[in-house]
Amino acid sequence: MSAPPLLPGVPGDVTAPRQTLLPDLRRFRLADDASYTWRHTPEGGAEGVYRLVVPAGFEHDFASVPRPLWALVAPIDLGIASIFHDWLYARAGRAETLRWAGRTPGAGWEPVPKWWTRRDADRLFARLMREQGVPRWRRRAAFLAVRAFAGGVWGRRQTRPAPRP
Repeated sequence: MSAPPLLPGVPGDVTAPRQTLLPDLRRFRLADDASYTWRHTPEGGAEGVYRLVVPAGFEHDFASVPRPLWALVAPIDLGIASIFHDWLYARAGRAETLRWAGRTPGAGWEPVPKWWTRRDADRLFARLMREQGVPRWRRRAAFLAVRAFAGGVWGRRQTRPAPRP
């Protein structure tokens, strides 16, 4: 297998899945998997190519922005970044991340034995918004809002098992 087509210094590659608006007119269901592939150098580690996949069937609301604030930041304005952020929050960081190991003959994507932290999830949210062209002021407002107000959502779901070996 050859390496995924993602050169150093370029934005990540994100898929925009088909979605269905649910009857409550507030949530959406993914009809296809959503994936994001990016280059990253973890602290104390070597640079690698990583992938996060949100499976078809996942339900999300794009962003939990209070309706009175929609004139400034409507949920849809934050783009696909909200899908990945909602996925990580819904699972309290217990989402499998894959790392490209294609240099080894017969290898491809391998699971990374580390769960996401809330800070990691919020940083990915900011990165995806930037790469998707969300204006800086809107990204900043959304990032500060999740840092200030979303901790309780993460904490209620935090029943994390020990990381895989």
